[in-house]
Formats: sequence, C-alpha cells, structure tokens
Amino acid sequence: MSAEGEAMRLRLERGTVIRPNPRSTFRELAEGSGGVLLHLDTAAYHGLNEVGVAIWSSVGSGITYGDLLEDLRARIPDAPASLAEDVGAFLDELYQRDLILIDAEE
Repeated sequence: MSAEGEAMRLRLERGTVIRPNPRSTFRELAEGSGGVLLHLDTAAYHGLNEVGVAIWSSVGSGITYGDLLEDLRARIPDAPASLAEDVGAFLDELYQRDLILIDAEE
C-alpha cells in the first residue's frame, strides 16, 4: 500500500482501553465456526475465527490491552510468541473498520 493510502497504525499501550463501538453488533456462529461483527451504520460485516471470537468476548464492555493479552494467554494453550503483535494487528483492523473504540490509558 502506498504511503498516501496507508491508514495510521493504531498505537496500543498496556493501559490503553479497548471497548466495542456501540454501533457494532456481534453474532456467534455454530460452535467452532467463529462469529460475525456487523457495523450498524455501514452494514459491513467482518468475519471472526475462534481467536477473534475470544478477543471480542474478552473486550466485553471494555478492557485494557495488557489485561486482554493476559486473558488470551490464559485461554490459549501454547500461545505464539507473536501474540501481542497478532492481536495488535487484529485490533488495528477492527479500529480501521470503526468496530472498536480506543481510550487513553487508564
């Protein structure tokens, strides 16, 4: 992607609070099939795999980035060393689609 078209990357610190955008809604699919996020204003869907569902369920009504990572490490056996980077990239994608809101550190 060109620098001109590249969106600003989300910067996450341990204390950064992540919460769902109230204009988004989630539906879990059949067990083991992931889930779907829908932005109510744009009608755009975003599919989630099982790890995405775990992240979304951890976000709940709001969670710090540090607590989210700790929760995922406890829930995912043998989590990869790249977990923080992978989760950060996923959250950046959700943020770019206006599905989550980011607040300053607590």
